Amino acid sequence: MNAPQSLDGWQAASAIEVCASQLRMAQGRVVGLDLNAWMLACESTGLDKATAIDLFPAVEAGLLEVIQTDQ
Repeated sequence: MNAPQSLDGWQAASAIEVCASQLRMAQGRVVGLDLNAWMLACESTGLDKATAIDLFPAVEAGLLEVIQTDQ
């Protein structure tokens, strides 16, 4: 249903699994995803840098939404 539809999508999904716990924190709250961890994870999965940067805002927003829903 929500499976990636392209190689880039699969690479991004793999990067999310690798760095989903690498979060930016402020005052005990999650405020975002660590960009450096995201870029390293994307590089390790073979996702090109331009695509990784384009996807970062959506990935970060999705992770924040899930974290806030679980609290």
